[in-house]
Amino acid sequence: MRFRPSKKQITWGTTIFVTSIMIMLAYYVIFKGGHIISFFRTVLGGMEAVVWGLVIAYIMSPVMNFIEDKILEKIFKALGAGRDENGQFKQWRLIRNLSILFSMTIFIILLVSFFAYILPQLLQSISDIIKNINVYYRNADQAVNKFLESSDPQTRAAVNYVIDQVYIRINSFIQENIIPNMTHILQTVSKYAFNIIGGFFNIFIGIIVSFYVLHSKEQFCGQGKKLAYSFLREEQANEIIAGFRFVHETFTGFVTGKIVDSIIIGIVCYILNIIFKIPYPVLIAVIVGVTNIIPFFGPYIGEALGFLILVLIDPPTAVVFLIFVIILQQVDGNILGPKILGNSTGLSSFWVIFAIMFFGSIWGFIGWVLGVPIFAVLYAFVAYVTDRRLEAKDLTTDEDTFIETAYIEKGQFHYLGDPSSTKYRSEKQSSSWRRIFKSKHKNEAAKREKAPAIKTGTLSTDKHENVDHHIE
Repeated sequence: MRFRPSKKQITWGTTIFVTSIMIMLAYYVIFKGGHIISFFRTVLGGMEAVVWGLVIAYIMSPVMNFIEDKILEKIFKALGAGRDENGQFKQWRLIRNLSILFSMTIFIILLVSFFAYILPQLLQSISDIIKNINVYYRNADQAVNKFLESSDPQTRAAVNYVIDQVYIRINSFIQENIIPNMTHILQTVSKYAFNIIGGFFNIFIGIIVSFYVLHSKEQFCGQGKKLAYSFLREEQANEIIAGFRFVHETFTGFVTGKIVDSIIIGIVCYILNIIFKIPYPVLIAVIVGVTNIIPFFGPYIGEALGFLILVLIDPPTAVVFLIFVIILQQVDGNILGPKILGNSTGLSSFWVIFAIMFFGSIWGFIGWVLGVPIFAVLYAFVAYVTDRRLEAKDLTTDEDTFIETAYIEKGQFHYLGDPSSTKYRSEKQSSSWRRIFKSKHKNEAAKREKAPAIKTGTLSTDKHENVDHHIE
């Protein structure tokens, strides 16, 4: 007799198969993310200009929306522009084209300013530091020797030991990694130089692509919704569209906000560098601004790098830099950052650190920057699925309720501290210290109970009797 699976068995089999594929895919994405990035780099190598266009359009979309909604539409409304039956301005194409033109003009001005003003100063600062490295080394050596002359022998010996170890490590690194691989390093530098030249061309084409993407972004969204509702059930399509909206809001709120926040911090740092006459103000400001993009750890990295550079050049200004940049980062973390970012991720401090360390170890710098919004999306997805399953079981989704829950039995909550909650080890357990001291007191009491009752007088008499008997 031939085996014919039932509809339920087919459904379960399909579910298990799809779940297994999703688990394997998730494992590969998480732990083999570098391979995925390499794969997409290879496949999309010829479409790099299109990718640049999508990235530029995504970053400049909020700027275009602001110009369109808050400026141009109000101007056209004041001029008495008419509207169609949908309430849209009849000149909406002109409004859209002008908003794209203004927003992309802002982007091009920033890009040209970077390459014409900031980049040459960065390169000049780095070149000057490399040329004067011997001078900085002698200055640092003199400062250390001056410190050692005024210190005690033990401190002098400890500092000399540290300096010797640092020198040995640096010399070993140069001898083992730099000199033998000098040819490879030069080839790599040449390769990156050609990539930079090609990158200029891709950015130019990307700017052109971004014009078309910004002009038709609503059409792209409409086409995606058509696909969702045509292939999926209504409820599933609604949930998927809501998920994409959440991803968009999370990435726009965090990434765009973080970029704006870092630009402001970099500009303020540059102004303070000029005021306090910090050497290489552009280089230091760029370091502080770029590292500020990295959540949580970025400000500390920028402070440390700037301080180390300035210590070699001018130690007093390094101290001044460290003081004002710490104050600047406090203002950013407590006032500016919350105003710009808000609670765009919804993650606690622990999960932010976890996301940075986890995705940073897998994807490097990209993981440091994008790890937090990616983890925020995954966290929200798990929370959503968890709440849906709890609702299907007619259980509350309130987190505080589960904090106080000892166990659930037949749909009824039993809480910690309730005398009736006696199952599943829910009774209040005494601490280890209490058990230790309690057991100690019990042992002492047991010894006292087992010890024979001896009177002091009898003991004295017995001792005297023993002594007398010994004398006789």
